[in-house]
Amino acid sequence: MKLTNLLLTSMLSLACTSVYAGNFVNLTNGNGTNLTTANGGLQTGTTNPLADRFYLETTSATFLPGLDPSNSSGEVVASSINYRSFTGGTTNSNSVLTLLDWRVTENVPLLTGIPQATIYDFVYRDSADNKLVFATRYLNEVDNNQEANYLYRYGFSGYTAAAAWTFSTNDDLRLYQSGLTSDYTYNSSVAYDADTVRQKSDISVSEGNPWTGLFLVKTNAEYYTFGDKAIGFYQAGEEGQSVVGGYIGGFVASSTGPVTPVPEPETYAMMLAGLGMVGWMARRRKSI
Repeated sequence: MKLTNLLLTSMLSLACTSVYAGNFVNLTNGNGTNLTTANGGLQTGTTNPLADRFYLETTSATFLPGLDPSNSSGEVVASSINYRSFTGGTTNSNSVLTLLDWRVTENVPLLTGIPQATIYDFVYRDSADNKLVFATRYLNEVDNNQEANYLYRYGFSGYTAAAAWTFSTNDDLRLYQSGLTSDYTYNSSVAYDADTVRQKSDISVSEGNPWTGLFLVKTNAEYYTFGDKAIGFYQAGEEGQSVVGGYIGGFVASSTGPVTPVPEPETYAMMLAGLGMVGWMARRRKSI
C-alpha cells in the first residue's frame, strides 16, 4: 500500500483514538534457534505509521543539493534527519541522525541481465545515544512485475541490532517486519542468523510501491568499514515470480576504525579545483 493511503488512514484515526509512532525495535534470537512472532524473534509493524512500532516520525531534514524529495526519481540523500520517537504513549526527546558516509549502486539486477534497481547505502550517527545507524534505500526502477520482498544488512554477529524506518516521499513503502535471519521464505518460523538483519517489504513498480522508505539498523558497533557483502535483496516469488536474489558491497559494522568518510560530491569538486590550482602554480613557477 502506498504511503499516501497510509497517511490518510492515520489522519482519520486521529479523530477517535490516541495514536503514536514507534522507536528502534531491538531484534532478538527468538528461542536461540528459530524466530517466530510468538517468541519475539520476528517483529511486525502495522499499516498505520502512527501506530507502527518501527516508524520514526521525521520532523525535518536537510538534503544534499540535487538529492532531495522533490527529485522525481526518488533519489534522496539526507545529510541530517531530525526525528521523534515514542515509547508506549510517551514522546521521547527529538533526536538527530547525522550522515557520516553514503554510497549508491546503480543498475543492480534481480533477474539476470536486467538492471532492476538503484540501492543507496548510508551510515548515520544518532544523537540520542551516539550509536551508529546503517540505512538502506531500495529504488525499483523497472515496471516488469519483478519485486524485492526482503532486504538484508549483513555483518552484525557479535553486535546488537535494532530496526526502524522513516520516509521522505509519498511513494516510500513501509517496513513490514524485521528479524535476525537470512531466510527468504514466507515460513512463520525461520532460522536464527546472528549476522543478518532481514527487513521485509514489497517493492514493486507494477504495484505502485517503487521505493522503500529509509530502512534503518542501529548497532552498538563502534566503527564501520567497507565490506564485499553488505546489503542483500530477494524476490521470494510471492506472485509466482522467480525466486532470486543477490547482494552488493557496502558499509558494515567493524570493531576497528574509524575509516575516512567518503567525500560528498561537492567535496570532490573542491578537491579537483584545488589540485588544478596547485598544478597551475607549479607550471607558473617552472616558466619563471
